[in-house]
Amino acid sequence: MPPFRKTIILLIDALRYDFALYNASLKDDDTLPYQNKMPVFGEIVKQHPHQALLSPFMADAPTTTMQRLKGLTTGSLPTFIDASLNFASEEIEEDNIIDQLVRHGRRVTILGDDTWGGLFPGRFSRSHLYSSFNVMDLHTVDRGVLSHLGEEMGRGDWEVIVAHFLGVDHCGHRYGPNHPQMATKLAQMNEAVLQVIAGMDNDTLLLVLGDHGMTQTGDHGGDSREEVEAALFVYSPALHLPSPPVHTLPVAQVDLVPTLALSLGVPVPFSSLGKVMEDVLVTAGMSAEEAEKQRHLGLHLNVQQVKRYLTAYRELGNSYPQDLWHKLELLEGKALEKSSVGGQRTAFSEYLTLAKLMCEEIWARFDVQEMLSGLCLMLSVLLMAGLLIHSSALTDIKTHIIKRLLILTVVVNLLFALSLSFGFVIFGYAANVLILLWMYAHRQHLTVSQLDFKAIDCIPLLLVSFLLLGSFSNSFVVVENYVVAFILLSCITLYLLLLMLEIVSKKLSSGKMLKVFGNAFSVTCGTGWAAAVVCVRCSGWFWRCREEQHWCLPGQAQVPLSGLPQHLHNWRYFTSVLPLALAVWLPRRWLLLCGNLNGSRVGVVLARTVPVACSVLVAVWWAIQAVMAAHNLDLWGHVIPPRVIYAATAVHVAVLACVPLLIYELPPAASRKSQPLVSDNPSTLIPHLYKSLMEKYRTQNSKGPTIPIVYGLATGLSASMVAVLMVVVVVVVLVAGDGLSGAVLLLVLVAAASLLLQALWKLKTCHNLKELARPGWSAACLWFTLSIHGFYLTGHQPTFPALHWSAAFVGVEGAQSVGNWAPALLVGLNTYSSYLLLGLALPLVVVAPLALSVVFPSLRGSRLEGDEISRGEFLLVEEPDMLRESLMSTALSYIFLQAAKVFCTSLAAFVLRRHLMLWKIFAPHFIFEAVGLIVTLLSVLAGLGFTLRVQAALASWGERLVKAA
Repeated sequence: MPPFRKTIILLIDALRYDFALYNASLKDDDTLPYQNKMPVFGEIVKQHPHQALLSPFMADAPTTTMQRLKGLTTGSLPTFIDASLNFASEEIEEDNIIDQLVRHGRRVTILGDDTWGGLFPGRFSRSHLYSSFNVMDLHTVDRGVLSHLGEEMGRGDWEVIVAHFLGVDHCGHRYGPNHPQMATKLAQMNEAVLQVIAGMDNDTLLLVLGDHGMTQTGDHGGDSREEVEAALFVYSPALHLPSPPVHTLPVAQVDLVPTLALSLGVPVPFSSLGKVMEDVLVTAGMSAEEAEKQRHLGLHLNVQQVKRYLTAYRELGNSYPQDLWHKLELLEGKALEKSSVGGQRTAFSEYLTLAKLMCEEIWARFDVQEMLSGLCLMLSVLLMAGLLIHSSALTDIKTHIIKRLLILTVVVNLLFALSLSFGFVIFGYAANVLILLWMYAHRQHLTVSQLDFKAIDCIPLLLVSFLLLGSFSNSFVVVENYVVAFILLSCITLYLLLLMLEIVSKKLSSGKMLKVFGNAFSVTCGTGWAAAVVCVRCSGWFWRCREEQHWCLPGQAQVPLSGLPQHLHNWRYFTSVLPLALAVWLPRRWLLLCGNLNGSRVGVVLARTVPVACSVLVAVWWAIQAVMAAHNLDLWGHVIPPRVIYAATAVHVAVLACVPLLIYELPPAASRKSQPLVSDNPSTLIPHLYKSLMEKYRTQNSKGPTIPIVYGLATGLSASMVAVLMVVVVVVVLVAGDGLSGAVLLLVLVAAASLLLQALWKLKTCHNLKELARPGWSAACLWFTLSIHGFYLTGHQPTFPALHWSAAFVGVEGAQSVGNWAPALLVGLNTYSSYLLLGLALPLVVVAPLALSVVFPSLRGSRLEGDEISRGEFLLVEEPDMLRESLMSTALSYIFLQAAKVFCTSLAAFVLRRHLMLWKIFAPHFIFEAVGLIVTLLSVLAGLGFTLRVQAALASWGERLVKAA
């Protein structure tokens, strides 16, 4: 007979151990919101020491909900890659406790989180499931569970009830643990446990447990102590635990599966690696001898199950470390030799502990050959990219080379597809050989000309090389945000110093030093540098602390407005709306200054209205969230503003891709009337800047009055990109949250200051248009460093606990039709917003000097004086080959640096694969950098494609102008 007939499992999501632990020494005034709010556990253990115990319940990383449910039901160990499935609840097909219960006639009722329905479809006799999609909703799931729990307990047609409460977890995500709402939720759970205990039968086992904990910001997913230490409370009137109960020893979560299976008299799932809690198998009324035999029987059945699993795993061709396997065999033999039951129990317990340790070790095994083939392939691609950047292939782009490169890409990807079935090593080396052969076959086009690196290139490259090599140091990775900020400031300061030296070297002989540092050019340089320095220094306000940074004090930037105390709401709201307004107003002001928001073209109208309207909707949505939190409301339609923003952004980008020109043509008659008035207005582009351009399209028979005046033509190439970036910035602010609105503004300001200094350097030092349009390695290093700095600036760290899971539900609550890709996409957008924005804005690095020279003619260098440069970016439209070459060179340089960092993190993970900090530091660092490279590739390709689309539209417009003339 099994020890218990029924079991009630109350799964309180994110129930951290210290949430359940009662500390009698704390006074009510001294307690934090999550302390001493669930005294039921301490009271029951004190009153019934033989019937109840409270223990730490240790989870295995990753501590995401779906992976924890998988571990709690199968008893197996999840992997880091399982974290990617957190939004995709696929059916569990391996042997598990739910299937064993159903297979042996036990009826299971499920209440609460609908994730169970995706993991175990059709297994439950009755279910009352509620959507877990809305992380902002603290009450719907819990109220639904409580409304059915008492009724289900009163029925007699069940053996197991699983009630999964979500309110504590959602409260953590929304407010963090140090918030009054957390106290309210824990008090509600305390009452729920009391009601269940009051309604239990004597032959029923109650398990109250958490699947994981949470950090001080309410997040989870990693392996910090706060995340892995959940709570486990076991109670039954029929239990007879040893006295005094050992309630402080931690229990592994995988131990739940064999304990639950043997308590209800069903087989332990095949792949379980847990060790049964043998004391839970002892019930009141058993003699000491019967209790000892019950514990022995449970451990014996558990050992037989684990041995079957290990043997089957070995028979499939897998191997174990010989020393550990030999120890297991010795323990098994020792158990058979022991004559006493107690001695056999000790040997069984050691066997189960060692078996789990052995499996943990072998499942962290690395295939060195596959890793080497992958590293060699990455190195070959980097070599090819480096040759392309400095070869003649970019200066003389031929269609057949591009086609062959595309064919090579397709073939390599096909080899990877085949490697999934036939092994990676052979096909990995085959792809590597193909790339090397391709480079050899095109060696005449990949010949590197003489490399001419100047100080402006060498110093940033040297600093970036230190950044790349730092990936091999765990201490460096921990403080990478500090190092990156230093390198970024160093690169920006280098531009200023070299610009000042350039100016002084020319003016020193004149003896007019005051004019040297007082002219517009010098003042602009100093202003841009100062703005960048201030913004980078202020970035520390928004940095997120990682566990290893013991000196770091977490700020309130990551806490949403709704999670702050009431007296801080107004301050946070206005300090969040102001950066959002500036992030939209500054680029809008630039477009007005350039004359790109004149007229009534559909693209111009959208550029004028959509970013402003979306920013207003963001402010409205923040206000709605704060009101809902303050008054505990669930307002209808609160998800409408984010969805409108997403839709408006999609329409805005699509329309600009179709009709990208942001220019305005005045008819000839209107031109004659308005020309004197416009010429006197310095806030618009003066028509005479375009007159020289129009002369190019004037035929011999054309007359002056037929020449139109065109506003915004000199910046027509970059204006559409700026218009797109404006609305993308608004979406990034929406997903990032109100607390990080200032961080996004700082990122925009640093990027603008970097573009300014880089453009001023080009205008001061370049001799011709080709040099002006090709930024070089210094600009790529600056942009690359800025992208990494932006990652930390927007409140992220390369660790799983630092993921902003709350971003997954911004505006998609209740929209089940969008599927699981939408939350994952929003989390990715939040995490890699800097990579996305800087990848899209990369073409601005090429066109910034020309745009600046037109809008502010006084900033031009003496080497580029003349009427030609006054045509601005339209010069690149007239030279499409030069534009493509500059874009390709800049994009390849930027991607090369990103790929080099991924290569270094990969090599570091390979070399340090047995390092103590591999899974805590190096492996997450590699994963985050790899995904960042994918985002960079996609965003850069989108930015290049959009820029070439604008160039084609401008060229077509110029051809029509020639025909009209």
